[in-house]
Amino acid sequence: MGYFVDTKNTSNAKAFTKEEDSVHQRLLRAMSDQDKLLLLNGASMSVPDAQSELSKRKKYDPDAKVQCTRCRDALFRSKFVPDQYKVDSVSEVMENIPPHANLVYVVSAMDFPMSINEDVFKYRGASTMKFVVTKLDLFFANKAMAAKYGLQFFHDYFWRTYKVPPENVFCVSGAVDWHTERLYQAVQDNLFFIGCVNSGKSTLILALLHIAQQNRQKLPNARRDRMAQRLDDMAISNSKPTTRQALAKHNLAAINTFKKLHGPGTSYMPGFTRGNLPFELSRNMTIYDVPGFASSKASQLYEFMHANAIKSIQKGQKMHKKGTYKSHYETARGGQVVTVGGLFFLQVPQNVMLQVRNVVNHKMHIFKNMEKALQLWNDPHSNPALRDVFAVDSSKTQLVKYIIPSFYGSVDLVIRSVGYITMTPTGKFNAHQPFTVYLPEGLEAIIRQPITRYITRTLAGRDAQGNVLKKENWREKSVTEVKRYTGKSPFVSRLIPGEGPGNDAEIMQKYVQQVKGHAVSHATVSDENQYTNWV
Repeated sequence: MGYFVDTKNTSNAKAFTKEEDSVHQRLLRAMSDQDKLLLLNGASMSVPDAQSELSKRKKYDPDAKVQCTRCRDALFRSKFVPDQYKVDSVSEVMENIPPHANLVYVVSAMDFPMSINEDVFKYRGASTMKFVVTKLDLFFANKAMAAKYGLQFFHDYFWRTYKVPPENVFCVSGAVDWHTERLYQAVQDNLFFIGCVNSGKSTLILALLHIAQQNRQKLPNARRDRMAQRLDDMAISNSKPTTRQALAKHNLAAINTFKKLHGPGTSYMPGFTRGNLPFELSRNMTIYDVPGFASSKASQLYEFMHANAIKSIQKGQKMHKKGTYKSHYETARGGQVVTVGGLFFLQVPQNVMLQVRNVVNHKMHIFKNMEKALQLWNDPHSNPALRDVFAVDSSKTQLVKYIIPSFYGSVDLVIRSVGYITMTPTGKFNAHQPFTVYLPEGLEAIIRQPITRYITRTLAGRDAQGNVLKKENWREKSVTEVKRYTGKSPFVSRLIPGEGPGNDAEIMQKYVQQVKGHAVSHATVSDENQYTNWV
């Protein structure tokens, strides 16, 4: 014997109640309030029945987006176990991509061009790929400036360095949806998004999925999608925005809600994406999010950084606020040591004044000398006032000495996945010793021509009549200009290992001679030969 369940007419349906619950409720109703208090040992005057408590339980939603414990701990609790976030090598990633798949190489602007790993070109030619430079909101105040200055530089750089046609280079910000529409128009089916860890691949794919969803809503047969969107909007806000500012906030909240519920998960942690994840933009177009790759050295960065500092540093710093010639700078004098979170220790040569502009999302600190810096580095708890100076755990790594190749004027010291500082020596050129920098073992850095000279208006060193000015008169009399990248001089240089016989200048000259076959003495570096010792 059984029961017939009518699934169509449910207006008079009653919820099933267990026999023991019915008996329990009947006995409770027959008791006085004093007896109920005695039964509950004074716990509560309000005794809910079993059925009301059951209705309050949260029902399982099979369509809700779930999140694994590993990811949630990393995102919201800063719990990061490096063994759980394995970073693949270039070969491991590229060998898992079909040989005839279309590729988009996502490059981060934060440490440009360090996120370009040329090992990829052993598997595919650079001219056959599309390149997308992301995180441009860190460089520019608005998307108009990004289009006016950023696009021209990156077109020039990729063409002169890798022969990539300008139509295959895109400059976007997936986080704030700058110029993602242009990229969407160029997307092909079977497109794989590759790039270094934390280059912004997953965030970019979320932006493309949102554009695809907006396009579906415009179709005449998109009634169901429009209804779903209205329900999502109602969940965000039950009242209609009354002002333009409130409407903008309402729309932004709707976009962020969509991105949380659809597409790949995003994180500042490396190794967040597992496997090649397919996403459907339309019925005939599928794109793939691919795990980020890195060299074995770069992946060690997360083994010695404090977990609570990784998130803030990975957000990046605004170059248009902190990195232009108008921005605030700190001055370090000869013998002093500059650090940002213990990510590097830059030692200033004697008799040198150095202006430093910090474009890393962590506070800069200047120590009196290297001895004092190392004392606090090895025992940060000895001075509670400076406990927030370091983002690196000194017990998990050791420092390695490097020599910065001779330069004339300003240079950027770029730290992989972190950002950069701009160094500008002032006064007379120091002809005796070059700059030295100490890095945690496994952390990679380079020097670069100041990127601001190619993407913003900088001082040209000439007055309105074209006359060359002395440096002390630049700020008052110089006109501004944006330089075009020609590729005639080196844009970046590796740092030189600092161990060996002789002083730092002799070690540098010997190393450059071995690598390039020619070098110049540090004492003879000038504006004409400033890049000779770059390697």
